[in-house]
Amino acid sequence: MFHFASDFNRQRSIRLFAYLLTLAFFLAPRSLHAQVVATYDFENGSTQGWGSFYNASTPVSTSAAAQSGNYSLLTTTSAGATGGPSIQLAGVLLPGAKYTITGFVRLTSGETATNANFTIARTDPSCSGGTCYDTIGTYQVPVNSSGWAQIGGTFNASATETGALLYAQLVGAGASQSFYLDDVVITQTAPPPGGTPVATYTWADGGLDGWFPFGSPTLTNAMATDPAGNQHALLTTNRTAGYMGPALNLLSLNTLKAGATYQVSAYVMLAQADASSPTISMSTKLADCATSGTYSNLATSSPLTGGTWAKLQGTFSFSNQPGPPTGLTLYFQSSSATDSFYISDVVISQLAPPPPDPSQQDNSGISTNFDDGGTDGWTGRGSATVTNTANVAHTGTNSLYVTGRTANWNGASISISNKMYPGSVYNISGWVMLQPNDGTNHTINVSLQTTIGGNTSFPSVTPYPGPTIPADGQWHQVSVMGYNMASAYDQGQASLYFQTVSSGNDLVSFYLDDFQLTYVAPPSIQTDIPSIFQTLSPFFPVGAAVDATDLSGAHEQLLTKHFNSITPGNEMKWSSVESTKGSFTFGPADNEVNVAVCNNMLVRGHNLVWATGAQTPSYAYGDGTNSPTNQATVIANIQEHIQNEVQHFGTKVGLWDVVNEPLDPNQPDCLVHGPFYQVLGKSYLDVAFQAARQYAPAGTKLYLNDYSTADTNRLACLVQVVNDLRSRGVPVDGVGHEMHNAINYPSVNAMVHAINTIADNFPGIEQQVTEYDESVYNGGDRTHDYGSNIPPSVLAEQGWLYADTFDAFKSLAGKLNRVTIWGMADDDTWLDSFPINRTDYPLPFDHTLQAKPAYWGIVDKSQLPGYGMTLSSTVTAGTSDTRTITLTATNGSVGTAWGMQLNGLTLKQTSGPLCTPTMTAPSFPMVLGDLPADGSASVTFTLRINSCNPNAKWTLTVPWAANVYENGTYTTTIDFNRGAKP
Repeated sequence: MFHFASDFNRQRSIRLFAYLLTLAFFLAPRSLHAQVVATYDFENGSTQGWGSFYNASTPVSTSAAAQSGNYSLLTTTSAGATGGPSIQLAGVLLPGAKYTITGFVRLTSGETATNANFTIARTDPSCSGGTCYDTIGTYQVPVNSSGWAQIGGTFNASATETGALLYAQLVGAGASQSFYLDDVVITQTAPPPGGTPVATYTWADGGLDGWFPFGSPTLTNAMATDPAGNQHALLTTNRTAGYMGPALNLLSLNTLKAGATYQVSAYVMLAQADASSPTISMSTKLADCATSGTYSNLATSSPLTGGTWAKLQGTFSFSNQPGPPTGLTLYFQSSSATDSFYISDVVISQLAPPPPDPSQQDNSGISTNFDDGGTDGWTGRGSATVTNTANVAHTGTNSLYVTGRTANWNGASISISNKMYPGSVYNISGWVMLQPNDGTNHTINVSLQTTIGGNTSFPSVTPYPGPTIPADGQWHQVSVMGYNMASAYDQGQASLYFQTVSSGNDLVSFYLDDFQLTYVAPPSIQTDIPSIFQTLSPFFPVGAAVDATDLSGAHEQLLTKHFNSITPGNEMKWSSVESTKGSFTFGPADNEVNVAVCNNMLVRGHNLVWATGAQTPSYAYGDGTNSPTNQATVIANIQEHIQNEVQHFGTKVGLWDVVNEPLDPNQPDCLVHGPFYQVLGKSYLDVAFQAARQYAPAGTKLYLNDYSTADTNRLACLVQVVNDLRSRGVPVDGVGHEMHNAINYPSVNAMVHAINTIADNFPGIEQQVTEYDESVYNGGDRTHDYGSNIPPSVLAEQGWLYADTFDAFKSLAGKLNRVTIWGMADDDTWLDSFPINRTDYPLPFDHTLQAKPAYWGIVDKSQLPGYGMTLSSTVTAGTSDTRTITLTATNGSVGTAWGMQLNGLTLKQTSGPLCTPTMTAPSFPMVLGDLPADGSASVTFTLRINSCNPNAKWTLTVPWAANVYENGTYTTTIDFNRGAKP
């Protein structure tokens, strides 16, 4: 219906941007999320390896006290109050890694209060005498016998340490004392430089250690000393092609996990001198349900001449999308086809683990209202000071007062470490009152400060710069719903803060109250409802337009449950695939196509040439003139682009929208006079279709796709253009009807007429509905906006319209071979930004991916509101020559029938001498209103029959409608002597 109907909406772009940020986080090398590497809770009744340190008693497990559970560790210090329980951490702590080490201490009953700490005796050549004593956290933590106190803190393991003994001790005790230790947790917060090793290959055992030939070279364990001092290496000989070399099946490493990031380092050296200076590369080959081999280069050496080792280092990760890998191979190759080479000291390390499952996160959020008299974890940022005040409050009694600001960025800050996690979504809200109350306006911004690997960033939470807040003595809410956290951070290095934004310094003071950080659980789909595509499988496949955010989580589950065809919404368009001539970006489209392949789904290619020039790089039509030189250039550009794209996807894409939206009824030839037309005239269509036929695999169907084909003038143009193309032998196999419809236009009959017209004019041509959706606004309406309050009556109306439309589509099976819905759920629709920015609800599922009436209109109209409406009638006598007819409408039990009305009344005499009764009734339509489930309403009217034979019989017919598109006709026989007969 709209001339740029294929553009996706602003909301989809925002969600896609957030997805890409998160994806970049997952795939890029990054610091390790906190990982618990050791816990000691003593719940098995043993000491779990703890022993005595410095003359303390041998510790024992006891049930006399416990910080949690039933057991703890009991130790008594020496007579000189020294020593305590200890544990060797060899093999637990990795040199160069960062940790937090915490535990709980409590004195036994009757002991005098003192202090305690954790200390590590570190064996390290860098220490004087070979041993250092590192206090973990605070040196003196007060402890007593009445409660548990937490000791410990952060610890950075030395890169040169060779041993670490952790012990708990009392500090300041004057005599021997006994104490309990419980719930010791050691957490790695950052890996060692280069990551945590998961596999190392030095070939010191003389074998191949699981490595095998990639291709047909020979691998042998050979003597060769590398820069790390290893004296063995893996030698590859008898190579006959550049790709041949040693390889390792990475899937054999059980420690590798999808979503984690790994680093591979290795030394490489040519076995003989080579004056051509070849290079050696390290690569991976990935196979899964969609592809037999995707190759990625991890690192390539500088040119080598022989006799010198070079170090290669690179990173890789893998996912279970579109399906778990069936093969993941690490291999080395050379730019020389025949040179032999060594590899040595191959180390595979984990740089970052998979993102945590939401169920393993702390999703409790943050809630601060300051009514406890404290600052609730908020601190001043920069020079700002924060104090609890009872002067004003949004709710309750207290708020936080932020003052003393000397720069915009000074404000109130709170840690969100382990409260906000990358890849999760949050709602954030706080109430602000500005001081002084002088009527000025100020921009309040909420941002994050995150640090990872020494790099600090300040992503804005509020859309930058932020909302404008007046200093009017009133509280104003600053809120962001659905913020996608996409910022990685080192442990403890993330905070959220309120500040001002202006071109100068805005130093206004402000109150803050009722702050809420709330985790938004990812949506889940209904698994117990019928599948759309399975329900309609007797008629045609059903597809959905997709983007990158539909390839994982609940959106992917919704896609694969309900659809068996996809159309990439933007990722196959010219500007997405080849924005620079000859430079192709197929990755995003490949990801979508591969999900389809792995789930046995069909794929519509959309699109190769867009007639209007939308989403097409300007080089495609050269200098825009129709000179012979530029015509040759544009023809070549079209052919080159189509050849590369259709050959790249091959048989995975069964049909292509070769030319998109070429129609313009305002032109004599019915064609859009866009940039391709300006150069080549209508022959650009010939060039595109002929190139697609030449280069696409045999059997690929070629479509012309356009919108508003139910409009009389556009339908006439469609017939004219297709007829012209086919008459000239241009290979048009099918016609796509976009059908971006409004809730009041076009009529279902008009859609049916369009499809029948094409079928009648071009027997055997394929037809598909390619971009179906139903806006809840009337056609041409650029004013109304339901926002988040869509009336249920409108959703019911839309549901019945979906039912009528899909009933019509099913009746056209044989002429219509696929229906594609332009999206899946209302959280992701282009109509939110077209024709104006507003919330639309055009799709089968709602913003939380739950089924709407539109969905039920497709699969089972008996579940629609108002289904099961029945009418009944009675006839009663008034005077001898009058009768009163009462019509009663009774709703079914599913839901409200909105706007029930009777649209007319017809009496037809079926027996007796002819006569004409006189009817007294309200005008039609007669509105009965909204009928709740199982509710009813009645209306009466009077007939005067003084000129009629009392034995005459009549047929009463009453057409009715509810929910606009639910309709029926009530018919009954009336005998004026006996009353109505159902």
